[in-house]
Amino acid sequence: MDESLEDRVERLEQQVASLQRYLGIQLDDSGGLRLPPEFHEALRNGKLVKAIAIYRKETGASLVHAKKAVGNMQRRLSVEP
Repeated sequence: MDESLEDRVERLEQQVASLQRYLGIQLDDSGGLRLPPEFHEALRNGKLVKAIAIYRKETGASLVHAKKAVGNMQRRLSVEP
């Protein structure tokens, strides 16, 4: 049985969202945020200070914004099965 286009798009969007959560990537409306592998490694290893420093360097975010963004990414990673 063939999958409808809408069903396929929905399935692919769910897969992309799952990969984003796994990698700790938070996309915005302008096309997204791409952080280096070192950031994701630090986040997965619980090295939040390093992850925040990398986030700030790559995005130019304030310390407050970077802490909030990295904390949100960490929470999403810890909720995954």
